[in-house]
Amino acid sequence: MSSAVIAAVATHRETDPTQLPPLYEWIDPDALDALFTPVRSGPRSGRLEFTYDGHTIAVDCTDGVSVSVDGSASGESIPVRSESATRIDT
Repeated sequence: MSSAVIAAVATHRETDPTQLPPLYEWIDPDALDALFTPVRSGPRSGRLEFTYDGHTIAVDCTDGVSVSVDGSASGESIPVRSESATRIDT
């Protein structure tokens, strides 16, 4: 998921992803990835909004996962698989 956020912002800015600042300065990439990792019972659902380098990022996980930057969808939904998912309980 964290790489999808970087790709979406790079596309929105029409720049190379390597030109963007590190995502970890705004949000923990591992926590972001874990939040939207499918569980054994199926895909997760929910919405997360945060700011990244002056942009409002929304990750919506309902029917697949979509990432929007400043209210604009970044493109296609990202499929969520549950076959090899490991449940993380905290």
